[in-house]
Amino acid sequence: MRRALPLVETRPIGNGRARGLVSSRASGRRVESRSYAPSEAVHDVVHAFWIGRWDLRDQAPHVTELLSDPCVNFVFEEGGRYAGSRIVGVWTRLWQRTLEGKGHVRGIKLRAGAVRAFVETPAFHFANRIVPLSAAFGREVEILRRAVLEPEDDGEAFGALEAWLVARRLHTDDGQIALAVALVDRIAKDPAITTVDRLAVVAGLGCRSLQRLFREHVGASPKWVIRRNRLQEVALRIERGDGPTLAAMAAELGYTDQAHLARDFKSMVGKSPSDFGLSVR
Repeated sequence: MRRALPLVETRPIGNGRARGLVSSRASGRRVESRSYAPSEAVHDVVHAFWIGRWDLRDQAPHVTELLSDPCVNFVFEEGGRYAGSRIVGVWTRLWQRTLEGKGHVRGIKLRAGAVRAFVETPAFHFANRIVPLSAAFGREVEILRRAVLEPEDDGEAFGALEAWLVARRLHTDDGQIALAVALVDRIAKDPAITTVDRLAVVAGLGCRSLQRLFREHVGASPKWVIRRNRLQEVALRIERGDGPTLAAMAAELGYTDQAHLARDFKSMVGKSPSDFGLSVR
């Protein structure tokens, strides 16, 4: 019998849901989603294990819209046209996925910058792409897929997935991976980092070296990562309804002015900040 992983559910950072979700809250309540903290064995390269389940037969589909983190996911799904296993690279556009019928997905969200702990391919090759997991790991993936999707218990499924990750890990002491992970974490935690120049100073790297590091290990530029983090923050504050004015947010987050923030937000989310505030409920 496989070892079941003790699961500790993580609380969403957003307003009662995952940070970055910009789709309808009311519609999203029809989809079960949970995330679990990784164990000590993989916590340096894994952000979370996660699941999604839905049964929308005889109901309208749900459209998930997400300003995703700069993370690569390994995903295992059954039910519908997306059944199978895949690598989902860093998504620099608005992530959209229509959920319909009945489905079940389990996945692992790697920490931003950590994908090369498991594959030799540079991270930018996966950007805005969905690649069969077998393209990186071969025929063993079919056995893994069954081990992840067949158990009813999430702990057993993720125990099998974690054991596989530990066995397939290529690097355990790669300083470049650790640096990439640390810098993306720093962007998320330090509101003073609003420019690539500031991040380069923090990293102790020249801008070109910083760009190469992010291209190889994150899959997106440092400028994009900074931008995505602050757009997630804007969406979160608007949804909560307890943030400062748009002009104050623009000044705090390094935008030229309120109009600059509004244009940036609309170009990514497809709605103005005010329209988003009304539509997300």
